[in-house]
Amino acid sequence: MNLRAISGKIRRNLNPQTILSVIFIVILGYLVVVPLGVMIQETFTVHPMERFQIPGSLPGDFTTHHWWRTFVSPSAYSFFYKPLINTLIISTSIAIVSLVIGGGLAWLIVRTDLPFKKFLSNLATVPYIMPSWAMSLAWITLFKNPRIGGSQGLFQYLTGITLPDWFSYGLFPIIICLSLHYFPFGFMLIAGALRNIDSQLEESAELLGASRAQILRRIVFPIVMPVIFSTFLLTFSRGLGTFGTPSFLGGPVRTYVLSTMLHANLVGQRPGIGYLVALVMILMGALILYMDHKMLGARKSFVTISGKSGRSGLTKLGKAKVPITIIVTAFLLAVTVVPFTVLALESLMLIPGNYSLSNLSLHYWIGPPSQNIGVGSGEPGILKNTAILKALGNSIKLGVVVSVICGVAGMLIGYTVVRTRGTFFSKLLDQMAFLPYLMPSIAFGSIFLALFAVQRGPIPSLYGTFTLLVIACVVKYLPFSSRAGIGAMMQIGPELEEAATMAGAGWITRMRKIILPLQKSSFFSGLLLPFISAMRELSLVVLLVTPGTQVATAITLRYTDRGWYPYTNAVMVLIVLAVLVTTYISRKLMGTDLAKGIGG
Repeated sequence: MNLRAISGKIRRNLNPQTILSVIFIVILGYLVVVPLGVMIQETFTVHPMERFQIPGSLPGDFTTHHWWRTFVSPSAYSFFYKPLINTLIISTSIAIVSLVIGGGLAWLIVRTDLPFKKFLSNLATVPYIMPSWAMSLAWITLFKNPRIGGSQGLFQYLTGITLPDWFSYGLFPIIICLSLHYFPFGFMLIAGALRNIDSQLEESAELLGASRAQILRRIVFPIVMPVIFSTFLLTFSRGLGTFGTPSFLGGPVRTYVLSTMLHANLVGQRPGIGYLVALVMILMGALILYMDHKMLGARKSFVTISGKSGRSGLTKLGKAKVPITIIVTAFLLAVTVVPFTVLALESLMLIPGNYSLSNLSLHYWIGPPSQNIGVGSGEPGILKNTAILKALGNSIKLGVVVSVICGVAGMLIGYTVVRTRGTFFSKLLDQMAFLPYLMPSIAFGSIFLALFAVQRGPIPSLYGTFTLLVIACVVKYLPFSSRAGIGAMMQIGPELEEAATMAGAGWITRMRKIILPLQKSSFFSGLLLPFISAMRELSLVVLLVTPGTQVATAITLRYTDRGWYPYTNAVMVLIVLAVLVTTYISRKLMGTDLAKGIGG
């Protein structure tokens, strides 16, 4: 092959989508793959504060002490295996409960003649929009007991019954609160699968004499089974990395999970062991990713989407319609309105545990600093507290910046993956963009701590900067936007671009006049989920924030550790209001609908 032919081949391959794919692969490789290598190295390194635990060692020395202590030392069970068992119990339980509740609700809304479907469907997504630990704070307010909580909860105030410790704190409330947070995840996934079943299959079976039970058993269940299994795995993976709920409900009774042990080790200046725990969590997430891809591969044999929806096969509820509607509505109101109301009420109680009308006060909202009023924190009300207002401003700024970057990057990744479909670059970029989704959040935050805690070559140390929070959140939430971008680009044929190219339009012109207008709705959908996730995130940023980059979610952890629950609940009310208002405005102005999407 002569030089001219080689040069021509290179020019043909150096199209915008190939260049973009290489750029994104390099960036994601540095931000996702390289930190894993750094973490592995850190688990074999003696760190400054660890030299006192390893006799004769110096900082920077090679050591296997962290591996020995974590896996085979006499304290390994209490130090690692017990938290691992607790993590598996919690993750498995919330996956099962969320699947049952979310799947049952999806079937009622999609496959039956249940009334008020749009209202119930939108209401079902609200618990997922709220931070996962908002439910745990509401649980503490409702069910805490004086033996551990310091003051009585609302339940004891109303009934006089002191609840047992296992009900107020520990594994049981952690499972309940996380299940009530994650069941919308199962609802959204399974409802989407049920909507896409071609009703012609069921109609044909009915014409052949099949009963309703046979249709469900032989047609509906086999089609949605891969999605059900995938939902189980994805919900399980969410439970691995959650930090807020296990910290708030497990800490008072010393019930530890991997995420809280990871946090304790890194905060306690034992990074070698902390990063080792993070690696275990990441390996578990990678295993789930592999299993999920296997199930998605199996799902290909059940593709039945056509232009005709499955509405004609609705199950008639008959006399059960009214009681089922009442039960479903009451349940959704209980897990949406009640927690928010309880948090707001607790923020108005001057003396915690006293729910009389005479105890109502706006002190924790607009009161002056005082050591002698309420919890005696010496802090002003949150609306006069510059630290809280700055943290809330940081949260909003973080959400806006992350959502815009994710929206643009997701659209470009979607364009690149689809336009280079079938190539090595397309497959690699697709997998690398999705990989952060299944990495446990607190473990994912720890890899950025390992990578950016010190200067590495030309890359400066970013610890303590707002930039680090942005980078971590963008990479973590990029799968939301990239999936939206890929889905949108799959619906845009290449013919439009080819015609524009023949007319002399350059790549930027084609993106501006063809791709962007056609992807507008998907682009806005790709903005909403990263914004919501960044606003309510705690597990990802808890290791990365500093006093100068404090966000609203992290500041609630500090107040909770001090027992200042009225402040914590007041801040949580502001966070939830901000997220709900943003979601409502987005739905009205941009037509986004989380009830038809997927979250993280």
